[in-house]
Amino acid sequence: MPLRLGVSLQPRWPVDDGAAVLRAARHAEDLGFDHVAVGNRLLDSGFGLDTDPLVLLSAVAGATTRLRLLTSVLVAPFYPAVVLANQAATLDVVSAGRLLLGVGTGWNPDEFAAVGVPARERGARTDDHLAAAKALWAQRPADFDGPFTTLRQAQLGVPPVTPGGPPVWVGGHSDAALRRALRFGDAWYGTGADAEELTDVRRRLRDLGGAENATG
Repeated sequence: MPLRLGVSLQPRWPVDDGAAVLRAARHAEDLGFDHVAVGNRLLDSGFGLDTDPLVLLSAVAGATTRLRLLTSVLVAPFYPAVVLANQAATLDVVSAGRLLLGVGTGWNPDEFAAVGVPARERGARTDDHLAAAKALWAQRPADFDGPFTTLRQAQLGVPPVTPGGPPVWVGGHSDAALRRALRFGDAWYGTGADAEELTDVRRRLRDLGGAENATG
C-alpha cells in the first residue's frame, strides 16, 4: 500500500480571514497531499482555533475536488447518534465520498459538562452511536436498540453515497478502544506511536480479535 500523507488544518489561522483555511486546503491539494485533518473541540483548548470538524470539512469539500477529509478525531459522545449519522452522511454526499470519519471517546471533563453528557458514559455512548450510525447507513429503514438510542423504521434524510457509510477510523490505545476498532472500525487510528508501539498494537488487535471470535 502506498504511503499517504496528510496535513492538519488546526494551526492558527486568522479569525478575521476565514478563507485562509480554505486556501490552505487548496494548497495542500495542489501539493499532492492525500487528506486534510480537523480536530473536534467545543471549548477553547489554547492550541489553536477550535472548530467543529464536520462543519469546517464541509466548507473544505466545496473548495477542493480530490482531498480526503479526515475528522481527527470527532468525539462521538458529543453527538446524538442520529445527528452524527445524518451529518456524516451529508458530508459524504457533498464531498462525493471523500469523508474519513476518525472517532474517539473524548477526554475533556469541561466539554462533557458543557454538553450535559456524563464523562463516565463516553465509551458506552461511543459504542452505541457508532452501532446506530452504521445501522442507519446500511439499512433503509433501520431498527436499533441500544442503551442510549432506539430506532424504529428510521430512515436518514440523506443516505451516504459510500456503501455502508464513510470509513470509520477508531482512535485510542486502550483495550476498550482496540475492541471498538475491531467491532466498528475500518481501521485503527493511532497518533504519536512509534514503530515498536505499532507492532504492539497489531499484536493486541490480533489477540483481542481472536478472543472475541472465540467467545462470539
